[in-house]
Amino acid sequence: MNTLIHRMCIAIMSILASASAFAHAGHDHGHWTSGVLHTVFYVALASVAAACSYSAYKYINRKKPTSN
Repeated sequence: MNTLIHRMCIAIMSILASASAFAHAGHDHGHWTSGVLHTVFYVALASVAAACSYSAYKYINRKKPTSN
């Protein structure tokens, strides 16, 4: 029962958080900084993906202890 309540609370908080994210006014795509901001955003996403991939690679290929 406790896990059901916990899951319901997480679901309700997620719904409330997403509603506030959609409520902002946004930004102008015609402004001269729009291209720069989009480029920075996609570079940041690529950097996070690269860091996660590197971390997963290191985790998978870590040296396993040998038993003698």
